[in-house]
Amino acid sequence: MSSVDHDMLNSLKELLDEKFSQLIQTYLEDGSRRMELLKEAVADSNFEGIRQEAHGLKGSSRNIGANPIAELCAQLEIMGRDKLGEGIEQQFASVEQEFAAVSSELEKYLN
Repeated sequence: MSSVDHDMLNSLKELLDEKFSQLIQTYLEDGSRRMELLKEAVADSNFEGIRQEAHGLKGSSRNIGANPIAELCAQLEIMGRDKLGEGIEQQFASVEQEFAAVSSELEKYLN
């Protein structure tokens, strides 16, 4: 299964034309920043930080059709909201792995 919905991305590309590359670049930069903040929040057991960053990454991922990572972020967001520390590192690791896959697929659209 693909990490991104290529049909949705192709529709966005047609709709946005030259601004499409900017959208992808912004997602990658914002996502990388959020991943760093998430990593710190998980390390510090900062549940509010986890909730906020997972929520933001979930939304931006859905906007570009990266639904698998959006679902993982939704679960991480709930864990942060409900202060569920057990399993949070594993959930973050899944998000991290999926973000790498999404980034790899999106970078193909920048060339």
